[in-house]
Amino acid sequence: MRAFPSLPSRPLAFLAEAVCLLALVLACVMLGQGVEAVLDLAPWDEADYLHRALTLPESGLPDPEWGPLYSLWYFALSFIWPDPVVLYYANVRWLVLLTTVAGYALLRQVGARPGFALAVSAVYLLSLAPHVQPRPTLLALLIILVASCAACRAATPEGAWGWLGWGLLLASFARPEGFLSFLAVSALLGLQLVRRMRREPARRRHAWGTAVAYAGSVLVLVGLLGNPFGNTSNRRFYAFCQHFADGLAKRTGDVRVDPWARCEQVLQPVFGEARTLGDAVRANPGAFLAHVRWNLERLPGESRKVFTHGYGNVPPTPRNGAWTREQVAHVLLLLAVLALPLWALVRRGRNAVRALATPRVAWSAVAVAVVIIPGILSSVLLQPRQHYLVIPGVMGLALLALMKHALDASGPHPVLSLGTLGGAVLVVLAVPRPPAAPEGRSAPRRELLQQVRALRALGLGSHVATGGSLGVLDTQGGLPVYLGAPFRRVPPWTQRPGESFTQYLRRERIALVFLDHKLREEPRFDNDPSLESFLAAPGAFGYATRHLPGTSAVLALPAAWAVSAAGVVPAGGHVGTPRSSP
Repeated sequence: MRAFPSLPSRPLAFLAEAVCLLALVLACVMLGQGVEAVLDLAPWDEADYLHRALTLPESGLPDPEWGPLYSLWYFALSFIWPDPVVLYYANVRWLVLLTTVAGYALLRQVGARPGFALAVSAVYLLSLAPHVQPRPTLLALLIILVASCAACRAATPEGAWGWLGWGLLLASFARPEGFLSFLAVSALLGLQLVRRMRREPARRRHAWGTAVAYAGSVLVLVGLLGNPFGNTSNRRFYAFCQHFADGLAKRTGDVRVDPWARCEQVLQPVFGEARTLGDAVRANPGAFLAHVRWNLERLPGESRKVFTHGYGNVPPTPRNGAWTREQVAHVLLLLAVLALPLWALVRRGRNAVRALATPRVAWSAVAVAVVIIPGILSSVLLQPRQHYLVIPGVMGLALLALMKHALDASGPHPVLSLGTLGGAVLVVLAVPRPPAAPEGRSAPRRELLQQVRALRALGLGSHVATGGSLGVLDTQGGLPVYLGAPFRRVPPWTQRPGESFTQYLRRERIALVFLDHKLREEPRFDNDPSLESFLAAPGAFGYATRHLPGTSAVLALPAAWAVSAAGVVPAGGHVGTPRSSP
């Protein structure tokens, strides 16, 4: 895993590096411009991570299996961008930029020439991969890429395994499943240290020092943040519950409830009272295997889509036959990334196997395999969703670049060729400016962003005393998180057992309620007659109903506030009938 020579030593080599990096950074900046025009605020998981960050001083760190590092990352960024909406979009831009540049750095470390490293990094940048939701995957990817660069530059194999292991442990506090890779790399490091002690007795002290430093740093990190593979809230099985229910709904069409919100209702008839993955396998192995088989069938196609389709799930080729400049450039980059390694393989002919069988390539392949195991397992056991496939895909691209370097014929190569310059121009041309709406569709409505802006414009904060808060019942997947002070998120799970809906409103001092289908679909409010009474006559409980200007949302808010809320108009129709589910 020793580094390939990658630092340029001649002026033209420096210039080639600068051209490629400049083109890559420029492409990232161009992609980030106007991101608010196409990207809505992210609800549910992403909003939860942001909420934990904003409440971190009062609530402390979340449990280690809930990605505390990502919340810490958000918390650090909040000192620069305190507004939650601005913070969300700044996080998007910086994670896209940093992961793209870190990917380029790793490709250069494994021996890829600047032009090829630029093309591969651009394929990542222009794909679905840097836009996955939720985004702790990108933070974990960034950490793994930086640790892999350090491993490539390590002077000894044990140093390389140590850097990679420590990076995987840190990344597992953003993506807990990465802890499996950390354990595997730690085992490989242990074997390497034992081998070193047996073969070179004079270096035993150095090997013991490495072991103690590695183990000590691991214990400190786990002591501070906890065990990321712990299961204090049975999160892993709940993830299986949701993904199985969603998969069953897609396979059969027989699921009549929201599979994400009511997965237990779907799971219980199939797996009974199962509470672990092992319980589910024993209870109904046929259903479990059908779920796994469906995931395996979809895995190749979903993996390919993550790195060939653009933002908004737009395919690289046009649907209507009219090619754009961006699509042509994107397809050319994809062809270069696939064709150049294949050409190197053909050119080496019979010597290709020998070139690929070198210890450096073999051990790097082992390292990549260890890193991608959690993503593949999650894709097979849960679903091949985008955020499980990003890290395996990027590491696979790095291995492809390493293999191409091993296959390239020896001898001098031009350091600043026309191909490098052409590739830099192609990357810039491939970036939509600003990011376009998905082909063949209207511009995205960005409903959450519009609702946040409309709510902020109402001036409701004037009704709240200094230091007070305004409770918002959160059935929208985290919308109140983006409102900022003085709005306060009240998630439905804070309702107490046996507490009626109207009692809950009073106890939590909830001032704003969205009157839509999500309120009735919330499992905790099932069959609650007080909810039906509230929907039928909010005025009897001191609330008035109003349309939120510029949106389709209908709100219930205190009657006294409704009169003074700027721009809010009374809602027409019968508010007890929620809007149909989209």
